[in-house]
Amino acid sequence: MKDCVIADITPEDAVRVIQWKYESPYDFYNIKSQAEAMQEFLINAYYSVRHGDQLIGIFCIGPSAQVPEGRAAGIYRESYVDVGIGMAPSYTGQGNGKDFFRIIVSYLKKQFPDAGVRLSVATFNTRAIRLYENTGFKSVATFPAKDADFIVMTHPTIMTT
Repeated sequence: MKDCVIADITPEDAVRVIQWKYESPYDFYNIKSQAEAMQEFLINAYYSVRHGDQLIGIFCIGPSAQVPEGRAAGIYRESYVDVGIGMAPSYTGQGNGKDFFRIIVSYLKKQFPDAGVRLSVATFNTRAIRLYENTGFKSVATFPAKDADFIVMTHPTIMTT
């Protein structure tokens, strides 16, 4: 996954992401409303991660990375860079997560050199939780949402390892 390029998400990439289908239990991340997702992707801070002509994944920063129920509960009051990530289903479960996350972290470090980072992850997503813990993230809160419970994890500064 070296030599990946990060760019603003394109309409073509958004269409591809909308078509991604994950197997259970990760089917929670399958997009249900195509029109709503397309609008979300193209209006807000979403980025594509590409390797050549392959779309490896996407990520978002800011309010789009926050879970609405967590926002309503006041979970996101402290100042952090919120990030949400999604890897193409064909790349998941194969040990690609660490490199994919490093690419995103490297980008965030350049954009926000002194900022802490925060992410929210569904509690059942043990693969992602393990990845985040192994890169220094700590659980700081949990909250229930409509379809799943979430863990909020933070890192005081964006790391480069």
